[in-house]
Amino acid sequence: MIPGCVSFHRQVWNGNNDERNLVTLLPKLLRLNEKLQQINIVHNNDQVNDEEEYDNEWVVEIMGGPYKAKNIARAVGYKYIAPVRGFDNVYIFSKKNHRGKRKADSKSTFELCRHRHVLWAQQQRVHKRFKRDHISATSAAFNDANYNNDNFFNDPFWPQQWNLVDDGIQHNHTDIANNYDPQASYDLNDNDPDPMPKFNGLNGHGTRCAGQVAMTPNNSFCGVGIAYNAKIGGVRMLGGKVTDRIEAEALSYNINHIDIFSASWGPMDDGKTVEGPGRLTQKAILKGIQQGRNGKGVIYVWASGNGGMQDDDCGCDGYIDSIYTLTVSSVTEDGTSPWYAEKCAATLTSTFSNGHHGKQMITTTDIENKCTETFAGTSASAPMAAAIIALGLDANPSLTWRDVQHIAVWTSDPLPLLYINEGWNKNARGLLINSRFGFGLMDASAFVKAAKTWENVPEQHICTTIFPTFLKREINDESTTVIKFQTNGCEGQKNEINFLEHIQLVLDAYYPIRGHLSISITSPKGTKTQLLSVRHKDKSSAGFHHWPFMSVHTWGENPRGLWQLDIEDKVKWPNL
Repeated sequence: MIPGCVSFHRQVWNGNNDERNLVTLLPKLLRLNEKLQQINIVHNNDQVNDEEEYDNEWVVEIMGGPYKAKNIARAVGYKYIAPVRGFDNVYIFSKKNHRGKRKADSKSTFELCRHRHVLWAQQQRVHKRFKRDHISATSAAFNDANYNNDNFFNDPFWPQQWNLVDDGIQHNHTDIANNYDPQASYDLNDNDPDPMPKFNGLNGHGTRCAGQVAMTPNNSFCGVGIAYNAKIGGVRMLGGKVTDRIEAEALSYNINHIDIFSASWGPMDDGKTVEGPGRLTQKAILKGIQQGRNGKGVIYVWASGNGGMQDDDCGCDGYIDSIYTLTVSSVTEDGTSPWYAEKCAATLTSTFSNGHHGKQMITTTDIENKCTETFAGTSASAPMAAAIIALGLDANPSLTWRDVQHIAVWTSDPLPLLYINEGWNKNARGLLINSRFGFGLMDASAFVKAAKTWENVPEQHICTTIFPTFLKREINDESTTVIKFQTNGCEGQKNEINFLEHIQLVLDAYYPIRGHLSISITSPKGTKTQLLSVRHKDKSSAGFHHWPFMSVHTWGENPRGLWQLDIEDKVKWPNL
């Protein structure tokens, strides 16, 4: 848990009309409940431990503008630094005379929260974020050295703007310079407009992702980008300390100029981490969805992770579990699942990447104006998916973020993967789905063709079902814990749902060894989905605190009826 606070102030009610007061009070109570959940859970970042590092930085929400924020900082012994980019009434403070200790300073946070004008405050924890490429074990002719290894599509009137949230982009690279967009770029690590990475061999990830999209044709250099007329930018955030504030600023940067954010990073894929976006980053993603692209929503494309050999499950990655991100996994050149690929019910689609040793990898640009033929992992898959999505936006700029997900669902092709991979199921809508590949392999031609004639989907409805009682259910290693619950899909209400897109199970579960647990859910139509698979390396007793397991496996089904949740210890305890 990251130390933080939310301040609530008493509302005085006048008048004798109880019914009127109740109607007015109910929305406020719901908002209070939401705030309590956010502060008590902070998206289930694992329990604080000695290895975690905290920075001398607090993010503080204060109504009244920068002048008031500066006065409050001075009054409580803090230094006002700056507003948080992309957010109103949220500011950065640092503690005067801070001893520079790595552990959380809960006392200082509490004292800051006591101020009556402070609505919320949180000390910034340094996040561990990892790039998802480091893994051990058209009729056209181009004169580029490696063009035969590239997939490419082209539109000479490319209007879309890209942003790679990563470790920077070498924007003066021979194969990138013509397509670089400074308006889509910033360096959050050094706080300047230039996202140039440090040339130390460790910071070529963003440049490689950029090359996949936008390598210049006919210049006899590295290769040809998938969409070689695309304009591309980068926000540098992985080249230094990463905090919730840094992530939030990156994912909300210039959201009415940038159409697509591509992220090929996340928490550690070690088979034992449960972590996701912090409070501010969640707000940033929601802002991008609600306000980005002038209300149509920014497209957030995310790499599913490389923890397959660690028994990792991408359902334990909160960025993947967000309904607002489009998760992409990998397929090898022979149509199989690569050894590093993770599985989870949130994966929507797949694109090509590398397989075992000796198989083709991805050719792209590299730092120091070089080329590489060894880009790999789900890091390479996410930019490919983003490129195909940009082609769709070019064909139909009115597409919303949900339209994009729908088109990906209906045009991804399972057939090349169907007969050589296990785990395929058909849901009640007739869609084939697999926890490793989502709905199949992205098909650029089919995606663009569908986009051209696509009509916007109706307004999103959200229906929440709370389990019928708050009684605790016991989980043991002798039997499966079964929880059944009924929903009518909010029938007869303005948020009635007849056609499912995402389902999210928000769960609190405590167990001595978290990695033993397997969780599945069965829809009223009989579609059984595994929300969590066993993770043998996860020995944590921290459990899951309000964790939002997400699934797309019931896409298109009607939610009405009886649902069943099964929680089971699949490993069992040894006999003593």
